[in-house]
Amino acid sequence: MVRGTLVENSNQEIHDSFNLTKKERFYYSLTNLPNTLLSGIFGLTYVNFFWDDLGLIQLFFSLGQIIYAIINSLNDFYLGRLSDNTNIKRWGSRRLIYIKWGGILWVIVFFMMWFPWTFTNQIMIFIHFVISICAFDMLLTLVWLVWLALMPELTENLQERNKMALFNQVFFAIGAFPVLLAFLIYDAGLIYFQIFAGICAIISGVCYFIVGTKLRERPELYEDQQILPLGKALKEVLKSKSFLTMTLFRCFNHLNLSLTLSFVFAYFYIFNVSSLIISLLFYFNTTFIALIGYGIYKKLSEKYDMKTLIIKGRVIQIILNVFAFMILLIPGLELLIWFFLIIGTLFNGYILFDYPILMLVTDDDEVHYGARREGLIIGTNAFFIKIAESFGPIIGTTTLLLFGFVRNAPYQTETAIIGIKFLFFIVQSIMNLLGLISLKFFPLYKKNLEEMHLKLIKIHEEKTQEFKK
Repeated sequence: MVRGTLVENSNQEIHDSFNLTKKERFYYSLTNLPNTLLSGIFGLTYVNFFWDDLGLIQLFFSLGQIIYAIINSLNDFYLGRLSDNTNIKRWGSRRLIYIKWGGILWVIVFFMMWFPWTFTNQIMIFIHFVISICAFDMLLTLVWLVWLALMPELTENLQERNKMALFNQVFFAIGAFPVLLAFLIYDAGLIYFQIFAGICAIISGVCYFIVGTKLRERPELYEDQQILPLGKALKEVLKSKSFLTMTLFRCFNHLNLSLTLSFVFAYFYIFNVSSLIISLLFYFNTTFIALIGYGIYKKLSEKYDMKTLIIKGRVIQIILNVFAFMILLIPGLELLIWFFLIIGTLFNGYILFDYPILMLVTDDDEVHYGARREGLIIGTNAFFIKIAESFGPIIGTTTLLLFGFVRNAPYQTETAIIGIKFLFFIVQSIMNLLGLISLKFFPLYKKNLEEMHLKLIKIHEEKTQEFKK
């Protein structure tokens, strides 16, 4: 890495010439391949596996989601703080050790969950369900959290972070294809899906080991920083306006994500084409079309701040979804759903900024308190996100049942089809609107962002000089 100088152009935009090498971008973004495989396959099939096929009753399913929310949200604090406080002199790493070895443990848990303990005993299915989703998500948090924490440590340059986020999406596109095939393989038979899950687990484990071995950290930013008691550190984080507004925004984003991935089995009823064609169209939309959208927003971010771009894109997306729902109530127009999906995906390209704008919160925290504690901040953020994600499947399944959805049925009634469209367009638009309101109060943009960034660079220069002494 080479440290450059700070310059300010006529538009008062602050740029830092501290960039990453191609290898560093590659290794960092490579992590998103196994992240996509494991989380994507899990999110796409676990509701279908436990709720639809194994027939877990609604009461047990909802109870399991609540238990999951409590257990996995509470451990996010400690998992984040664990990596923040890891002694790099003793272990040789503060973050990467958890990607290297925690990732391997994660793939083992992922593979084992697809072997039913029973097909008839509701209590055993419930226990299997709770243990599987809690263990899976705890390890997901550990690996994903430290991966996110590495981004602001690797570079302060906002455009470089956006570039890394775009590279992340390239590896997402690679991982998305087997994820979308997962549904077809699952329908072919459980044994085929178990073999498929095993192959994906091996690939993921190898990727995590490579990343954990090859990537390097920046100990000069945190090696000698003071470790505060958890209560005091949490109090400081929770007082941050940037943290609170961004956390609320991301909660609604992730709730919507759970309403999308976990209910593909229901959305199949309204797509009006074969499963194979649906999978290919989904892949095309979530990769090639999405990458075009990300590229457009990446280019626009060179002129406009991320907050403004997200707000404008989301407003258009909400209007489009409401209009699509009204149009698709007319019988015989179901194929138009693909037109609305493609246009919506382009405007949804602001998702590119999800991680980079979250990283601004960790930068803001360091400016105020002088410490790099991304793990605690992202873990605390995840605490609230886990609660939101748990309510997503509850909202989704309840909505479907209210409209008369019949589980594991070859066809659905006209009312149930309307309910599926309502879930797909209207319920998700409501969540988007709530997230939009939250983002309006996010303080780090325009002049505030420029001032914070200048202070951050100065702090890092001082830490680097002190580390060299």
